[in-house]
Amino acid sequence: MSRTKTQPLRVGFAGAARGAGFVAGLRSVADEALLHAVYDPDRDARKRFAAEHGVEVECESYAHLLDQADLVVVSSPQHHHVPQAVAALDAGIHVLSEVPAAVSLEQAYDLLAACRRSSARYMLAENYCYIRSNLVVREMARRGVFGELYYGEGEYLHELKGLSRQADGRPTWRYYWQHGRAGHPYPTHSLGPLLQWFGDRVTAVSCVGTGRHTAPEFELDDTVLLLCRTSRGALLRIRYDTLSNRPHLMDYYSVQGTEGGYEAARAAGEQPRVHVQGRSPAGSWEPLDTYAEEFLPDRYRQPPPGAAGHWGADAWPIVEFVKAVQGGTDVPVDIYAALEMSLPGVVSERSHAENGAWLHVPDPRTMTAGIGTEPGREAPLA
Repeated sequence: MSRTKTQPLRVGFAGAARGAGFVAGLRSVADEALLHAVYDPDRDARKRFAAEHGVEVECESYAHLLDQADLVVVSSPQHHHVPQAVAALDAGIHVLSEVPAAVSLEQAYDLLAACRRSSARYMLAENYCYIRSNLVVREMARRGVFGELYYGEGEYLHELKGLSRQADGRPTWRYYWQHGRAGHPYPTHSLGPLLQWFGDRVTAVSCVGTGRHTAPEFELDDTVLLLCRTSRGALLRIRYDTLSNRPHLMDYYSVQGTEGGYEAARAAGEQPRVHVQGRSPAGSWEPLDTYAEEFLPDRYRQPPPGAAGHWGADAWPIVEFVKAVQGGTDVPVDIYAALEMSLPGVVSERSHAENGAWLHVPDPRTMTAGIGTEPGREAPLA
């Protein structure tokens, strides 16, 4: 059914637990999109979600959800992201997907082909790109404040052992998909902001780990290091740790360029800081907030009302996706950017198995899935 911009999109959520994080953002664009339906295989979970958020339709299957939605938020466990996104795209339904975009190269090809053949839109909901400090640094980087960027760091240290089993001891999906794989299974929170700042993509990765000490029942190392080489020769260092016994540090980044650098806060009481050659006092850091008035884009100055997780960042992906769909504009994290953030993690598993060997990361713009014989929506390859 064709819709005009004046008709609100019916939004359906696949996955009640994580889906709740998007509600505040969706409420702020209620003239353009309405929360209409929810599906979760856990009947109690979907009923709680529906009651709490006033959802009109509770769906007993994903197929039923697709019958009730013009846009689906795929907030299910990560191995379901691609199958559910493909089914929606093939039905002409827009998709906002949780991270990562794909968990295997085969899934990446399937998702890319679906995006190329569908009339619907796809976006990855990488919320860490919308953390306030990251938005300021992104704009500073884009305007060349740090000069030529050549090194960056991202760290996601978030102890999650307790979420690997249910109360009765049965494994959850995290047991297999986040803690049951050696390599870096969840890279986009760290890589996403960095790739936006650098305006670049990863071409090769080397992945090594510490071995299993804290919780040896899992295949995942206590700490994983992922080194990434970009197409312009920059080096990125990504640290991932969801097992070590330590306080969280879920949003650490640093970046270095020829004209200065940035470091996020590492502990309570610290604040993000920058040094800009010729602008900062010699040999000194300045608070990032010193630059916020000049560099925080106007559209992000007033967060959507209501409680949104991850320091308010959860609200922005759905706001921007709805406005892009209704306005016919480009989405901020399209299928190519989504795979650029996700594929280094996919390749990391083989690198880890080969003792940290440097391995090529495919460029999604040259992957041939869904091309066919005639150029169409895959304009970058026409």
